[in-house]
Amino acid sequence: MVCIAAFIILAFCVLTVPIIRIFNKKLASGIMLLFKKALHCFSRRATFRACDTSFKDDVKNSILKKVVLKHPKWVKPLSVGIEIASVAIVLLTIWSLLVGAKSLVSLYVYGTCNPTTPSACSLDTTEACSINSKQIDFWSNPISWTGNWFGEFGQAIVAIPNKLKHWDAQAYLPETNSYSDGQKSSRPLAIDIFDPGCIICSRSYSAQKQVGFFDKYNVALLPYPIVSATNPNEYKFPHSGLVTRYIIATQLLPLSNQTKSAGWMIVDRMFTGKDSDGTNYQTAFNIGYDQKRAEQTLIQWLRDFGYKDDQIDELKKIAKSDRVKQIMESNRQLVDQKVQTKKIPTMIFNGVRHDGQFQTDTKF
Repeated sequence: MVCIAAFIILAFCVLTVPIIRIFNKKLASGIMLLFKKALHCFSRRATFRACDTSFKDDVKNSILKKVVLKHPKWVKPLSVGIEIASVAIVLLTIWSLLVGAKSLVSLYVYGTCNPTTPSACSLDTTEACSINSKQIDFWSNPISWTGNWFGEFGQAIVAIPNKLKHWDAQAYLPETNSYSDGQKSSRPLAIDIFDPGCIICSRSYSAQKQVGFFDKYNVALLPYPIVSATNPNEYKFPHSGLVTRYIIATQLLPLSNQTKSAGWMIVDRMFTGKDSDGTNYQTAFNIGYDQKRAEQTLIQWLRDFGYKDDQIDELKKIAKSDRVKQIMESNRQLVDQKVQTKKIPTMIFNGVRHDGQFQTDTKF
């Protein structure tokens, strides 16, 4: 292990040799000589052969020669310490390479170097509401943590073809739909995966409206309330589940003779409308409304859109039904297993999957 550890250290030193040579040519030559010896020894170790040089002893002796004269009793424990440090250097280097490889693959596939907590990736420049996974503490369960880490790495590698393939929006249509054109049309199809409570989703929606995205594409909504990473029975944003249930309910009980579906009108008002106090509706839902106030607001919207009282009573029942729960779960499976995004919003259009906020300069 000593020769491998020395090779790793010297390999990094070689990178600085051009600079060292400016100030000390003798030192630079010495580093290169040691590196050549280390490379030869490492190549033999890598092919499970013993070193045919005394390089290991040279390294240890160079470290211990000053100690042996003054403190001869320290030689043996220091020799053991050198072996332990060598093992640690090798293991740390292997782990660093694995972490770097996983981060690069994840960044390419998901647009984030950290699939567990996408928002923690400093290399990620696209704003989004991240789909965080439940974190496992290494010290409380190192086996599960290790299995989860390598499992994520494997999933990222398997997902590489997804990045390269042609994304046909038709293949990712949810079971029930709200189209921006009111129904299927001759315009190219696009899928918009969003969370009603995600502020980045509202910014993305506004950017799409600003540049005329909805004039070019017939966009199908796929509401995806992000589940809390700490409690699978709750959502990241408090009323996302409630809003999603009513969007799906309007899909199951649509208004007749409407050019725009009620689901789209809910989304538009949530992302662009304001209440009587001048507060953006999304903000009010996220931090101002309790469950009762949120549902009352949605019901008032439905009246504004043209639903009668008897239809609203039916929508309430549908929103709480097992049927809607099944559709929400089906949508979740579609996003998690087929789309495999780690960011919300995600859009599929023009044969490409776009993760994160839609920008006004996005080519569409």
